[in-house]
Amino acid sequence: MKNLVIIVLLFCSLDLLAQDEPQKIINEFFKLYRDKNSDVALDFLFGTNKWMNDSKDQIENVKFKINSTVVKSMGEYYGYELLTTKTVGEKLIFYTYLVKYDRQPIRFSFLLYNPNGQWRLQNFSFDDAFKDDLQEASKSYRMKENLEY
Repeated sequence: MKNLVIIVLLFCSLDLLAQDEPQKIINEFFKLYRDKNSDVALDFLFGTNKWMNDSKDQIENVKFKINSTVVKSMGEYYGYELLTTKTVGEKLIFYTYLVKYDRQPIRFSFLLYNPNGQWRLQNFSFDDAFKDDLQEASKSYRMKENLEY
């Protein structure tokens, strides 16, 4: 019984930690991603939003895709780094991370929302389209001397 109480308290504290600040959700996600596995990390991430309970098939699809296209085929995981953070007001924040694997980098994007004092995941995506982004960013019309202010 004592162990059950400790386990319940542990899960409650993880839930409170995750909803306190948006960066804490991201940090906990990457800690679980590194230490446990992608399924545990994604369960935590999607678990921050009660509305995602209705999307179990979509969540399982995300898990399948990340396991089959990233975890199993990219080689060793080397960590992550923040690329950008964008906000819309004080209640919506978008994080983009570079997730480093031996074969190639992957981009993880997190949209977090705080409607009532608790941060939660609104959207998660991942891709490897850096080449396209870098090519677009290097086009001449984007060069500083060609921008109109």
